[in-house]
Amino acid sequence: MIVKKSNPLYEQIYDNIKESIINGEFKSGERIVDGWIAEKLGVSRSPVREAFRKLEQDGLIVNQDGTTFVYKPNVEDVIELFEVRAGLEGMAVFLATQSMTDEQIDELGESIVQVKNAIKEKKMAEVVKLNTFFHECIVKSSGNKRLLEMMGKINNLILLYRNNFFAKFYGSDVFIHEHHEVVEAMKTRNPVVASEKMREHILNDLDQLKERLSTHLDE
Repeated sequence: MIVKKSNPLYEQIYDNIKESIINGEFKSGERIVDGWIAEKLGVSRSPVREAFRKLEQDGLIVNQDGTTFVYKPNVEDVIELFEVRAGLEGMAVFLATQSMTDEQIDELGESIVQVKNAIKEKKMAEVVKLNTFFHECIVKSSGNKRLLEMMGKINNLILLYRNNFFAKFYGSDVFIHEHHEVVEAMKTRNPVVASEKMREHILNDLDQLKERLSTHLDE
């Protein structure tokens, strides 16, 4: 964790802790203490507590009777997250299909090829990175500010899920075919089909994960 002199101190601390949580340096369910972090960074507790408040608003940490823990997803949380994603990203790809250039859509297609190679080489961090690019590129290309705002509120939780659970619990590469179907619908400029394929993809992910998550997340 590094603090620089540019941005407001609490923002830097917030960014540092958020990255540590999303990347798994701070584990789900782990207790974190403002005094310990302040001492490690060489700062007072005040900006750390301000960063904690922002992290709590994001849902990345929770306070239970005065003790702070890193958010630990349960099965119900994941189900609700995927249901919300299915609706929002279905609309995002509907809009993006009408606004993205052919070159941008081709770039999405190229990311699928790169995912295949990363899976063959067992580079799961790269798989997560490319999967995140695929979904975020479509959301950003929707051009809908309200949709972007709503996705922004759950994006940290999505990243937390991908980085901490994707490699460990994801047992299928069927998502590659589903990404391909989305891109093919976008190439033919069919927003209705693209939207249907995106919703199916996210809900299929959920169906595949339910059994594994019920076994592991509640341990």
